[in-house]
Amino acid sequence: MKKFYTALFCLIAFNNLLAQQNNLLASAKKDSSGVFIGDMHATEQVESAGVARQYAITNLKKELEALDKNTKTNLLADAGNSNDRNLNSEIFATYLSRLDKKYKGDVRSIETDNIRDIFQIDQKSEIKRRHSSVISAQCLSNKSDGKFIKMKDLDGEEIIGFPLESFKGNSRYGLVENYHQGFARIKKDQVFGFLNYCGDETIPCQYEKAEPFNDGKALVKKFDWYYVDVYGNESDALENIVDAKALRLGISVAKFKNGKQALIDNSYDVSKKPLSDYYDEITVFNSELYRVRAGKNYGLIKIDGSTKIDAIYDNISATTEQGKWMIIEQNKKVGLMDTEGNIKIKPSFESIMNISVDASLAPNANLGIAKDEAGIRLIDFKDLRTTKTYSSISDFNKYGLAQVKDGKYVGFINLDLKVVIEPVYSTLGNFNNYGLVSACKATVNGGNKCGYIKYDGTEIVPISFDEVANFNRFGLVVVKENVKNCSLPSGNCRVDMVYDKNGNIVIGKTNEAAPIGIKYITTDTLFNGSFIAIKTINPAKNGDDLPIEYNLVERNSLRRITTQSYSSVKRYDSNLLFPVMKDSKWGLIDTTGKIVAKPAYKDIMVTTEGLYGVKYDNNKYGFIDKKGKVQIAFDYDEVRPFNNGLAIVSRGQGKLGVINRFNAKIAPCYFSEVNILPATKQFELLDASGNKFVLNSNGDCVTNCTKFDEIRKLANQ
Repeated sequence: MKKFYTALFCLIAFNNLLAQQNNLLASAKKDSSGVFIGDMHATEQVESAGVARQYAITNLKKELEALDKNTKTNLLADAGNSNDRNLNSEIFATYLSRLDKKYKGDVRSIETDNIRDIFQIDQKSEIKRRHSSVISAQCLSNKSDGKFIKMKDLDGEEIIGFPLESFKGNSRYGLVENYHQGFARIKKDQVFGFLNYCGDETIPCQYEKAEPFNDGKALVKKFDWYYVDVYGNESDALENIVDAKALRLGISVAKFKNGKQALIDNSYDVSKKPLSDYYDEITVFNSELYRVRAGKNYGLIKIDGSTKIDAIYDNISATTEQGKWMIIEQNKKVGLMDTEGNIKIKPSFESIMNISVDASLAPNANLGIAKDEAGIRLIDFKDLRTTKTYSSISDFNKYGLAQVKDGKYVGFINLDLKVVIEPVYSTLGNFNNYGLVSACKATVNGGNKCGYIKYDGTEIVPISFDEVANFNRFGLVVVKENVKNCSLPSGNCRVDMVYDKNGNIVIGKTNEAAPIGIKYITTDTLFNGSFIAIKTINPAKNGDDLPIEYNLVERNSLRRITTQSYSSVKRYDSNLLFPVMKDSKWGLIDTTGKIVAKPAYKDIMVTTEGLYGVKYDNNKYGFIDKKGKVQIAFDYDEVRPFNNGLAIVSRGQGKLGVINRFNAKIAPCYFSEVNILPATKQFELLDASGNKFVLNSNGDCVTNCTKFDEIRKLANQ
């Protein structure tokens, strides 16, 4: 049973390898059905085999020129001279025969060279990949018709091929993968095979498993594992191999019958020798290296199987800057090592981990946190600079700052590991939209004094208050201070002030020597889109809070315009005057806070044609102008708004009349009903007997005027 679980663990670890590959095959996305892998959309429809051949040879020529960029070659010099887009099949076959011969010769030349290095492996891989494309494209020589598409393969290279998406909806297919190195891997009727560029099953579906083509050969399995080449030829069975995954450069990782893993190349069927030593596990470390496990220890090997780092560590993991530094673990301690095996930080920490930083703040930031018994410190993985040890370090915020705690006190450090706000504060809040953070310092008596500082450490609101609130959305904040000489209520009290985001006092103490304990509450309420309302709570003599009143602050300048608080404030009108209430009386102030009409009226009407109807202490109505001057005396029990210079008024007993702006009685207060006709703006008057009279919009009589003149004459006596 123990052997079973050991084998099962190795199998699970091996099967995880494919998911860790950092090449195009691993990153290619499946569609929603899970069948189609890679983007197979056409960039252009090709309706003719001749056109397809011309496109194919153009692409192959570009590939040849890229491969031989340092060598002048005339192999396909005549391939671009034809003006006929429909390339003849015989000429096309000649071109491909030249390429086939050249690539085979190039590979033989490299293989007979005694010097073996990674450059040669890369060079040979590139040739093999191009050769695969040539072999796949040979099918176009035999096509007289057919529909093809221009598309990009899994490597992102432009190709001409059969439209693989035509298989969609066909239940026989369990996998259709985009072309890779000239061939598309498919699974049909539960077995694997490969298609060439023409969509032909050049390697018929017959395999239990199959890996993508990897430099001229693909790993396939029936009962045993084999190689199949681009011509469909199978190798001898691969001895002792029970599973395999293609990597790159013609190299794969294989799992053997003894449970071990090793790297093999495409010649393993002949050599019977793996490239690397045998390991318990091989996984991708980065684009160049592979992590290996021997027993409980880890090391690194190269793609050619050579040892990079001996397997002597408890663990090895990469930092965010892949390949430069590695986190190593030894004897339950971790440190840093470069990829050459040089120890940069001895394994002395409990942990070292990467921390994420928003790329918009610092695209090249590569930071980590190291923890030991003394605390934690930041590491810059680019140059291995470290900070001093702190008891805690927060995440970096949108200003590129992280809060650090040094003993009892906190401050901020930036992405360059420089302390920008010294750890001298007992508490620090979170930065707001104005780049400000609440900050408190301990006092000698054990309390705290608080204020606000900027992200560069500048003190904006003095660190001298017992409490600070949050800023509202317009940039105002309330601060509170305990004072002993408060005048109202007597004795100890708390005094509020209001600051703006720039550190200016918006509302200060009512009296510096003996301030009144007034409370302020900022709001997000706007009057006319330009004035911010601040709730104001004045204390009574016994210490109780009086009802809420309001102060106004101009939005743009953040300057207080009211010289006192008001229990009610209405929106300003066309005269730019606010109706305000104080001590149950109404008045007017302008947008600078200047008092235009003292709060002396029991009621006030919205302005009509420049005059405000107001109710005086005698409970009678009159009119004041926009300068606060009385224009019509307080003689009326009721007044209505002016309309075209005339207003309906009453002196009681249900008798109505009409006056003008100078208080001239256009119609005496005699009538039981007076209405303004909407269509004509005329005045319709009815007396107690039901007689109807009509005045035009200027106040002149137009209907029943003889009777109306008698009424007016009587009123004038």
